[in-house]
Amino acid sequence: MKGVVSRVFRKKSRAFYDLLVILFAGALVVALSSWFDMFQFVIDWIARHDTWQLDDILTTALFFAIAFAVYAWRRHRELLKEVRQRKKAEAETARLGPLLESSRAEVSTLEKLLPVCSQCMRIREDEGYWIQVDRYMEVHYRTRLDGGLCPECARKRYGGG
Repeated sequence: MKGVVSRVFRKKSRAFYDLLVILFAGALVVALSSWFDMFQFVIDWIARHDTWQLDDILTTALFFAIAFAVYAWRRHRELLKEVRQRKKAEAETARLGPLLESSRAEVSTLEKLLPVCSQCMRIREDEGYWIQVDRYMEVHYRTRLDGGLCPECARKRYGGG
């Protein structure tokens, strides 16, 4: 039973606790005033000081107490709505996270592709210019190519066994 109660109260927001405190304090005031017969004391005090128009002050205080309780209740509802929206946004983020990662990986793969002419083997740069492979390597990778032949190409070109 204790675990159930604590789980219920953990789910409530700060505004809900504020409302509970207000209600508890109100009940405590009513209990203490009835115990000490405060109502009669207040009426006698007001009668002695009738010219002060204390009934207006007490009415205003009552109005503010009710207004504060309504404000706390409305704020509680707003906070619950905000929590629901945040949970919805977090779920959307969790749903879109893998999609974003796969898109990022795809963009990374596409960045690595080089458009190469199949005839002359020149490479097209981002600006649309076609340059030789060796010049491309120099510009983008600061690497110079050294000419040479692999054994297979040397056999084809010069023959031999």
